[in-house]
Amino acid sequence: TNIFQLGTYNPNTWQDEYVSVNVLSGAVILTGACFFYFFATLLNYSIFAPKDCPIRLNRKTGKVYIYDYILLNLSTKGLFTSPFFRVTRPVQKEFNWQDIQAVLTSMAAPISTGGMLRSYVIRCVVCKPGTTEMIDHFCLTADSSLSYDEWMWINSYMAFSDDNLDTTTFEKDNVPGKAICWLPEIDEKSKVSSIEEYNKILLKNNLTH
Repeated sequence: TNIFQLGTYNPNTWQDEYVSVNVLSGAVILTGACFFYFFATLLNYSIFAPKDCPIRLNRKTGKVYIYDYILLNLSTKGLFTSPFFRVTRPVQKEFNWQDIQAVLTSMAAPISTGGMLRSYVIRCVVCKPGTTEMIDHFCLTADSSLSYDEWMWINSYMAFSDDNLDTTTFEKDNVPGKAICWLPEIDEKSKVSSIEEYNKILLKNNLTH
């Protein structure tokens, strides 16, 4: 008589259960690794993020200077090209104003009471000179605070009257975060008052490099 019996061994059943456990364990490990990668990358982006991503517009030379950071473009491949183990740094770019077009993008989400909650963001597309072929893009504002009217004001600023352009609205910067540090060459070029000065700086920098 069997007094103590754990069970009957069936090699076919045991093999199926073993495979199921392995598949489940692999799925759990893969899911955990994906969550770790995603949140660790966001943490990296947040730690090294500058306190702001300013844009300089020089109407005298028709140049636009971008202080871009990956945190503004999480929907792009940057999430994978700048992973959590790589220090992320702002990228400074220079564009011609005449090559820039604005695009109004919208994001919508359903709400519990019915209907949709929609927000609009203006992004800028940089085109190859004389074409509509996009070569780059940047975020003009991270939220819907900038409207079509403000975009038209920017166009007017770059094209028309110089009146009241020297008026200072905010005397002090009270925004916390890492200090914004423009490259000397970009800083110098963005402040000139004529295309002649711009070309002199460009020539000087080309000779020194």
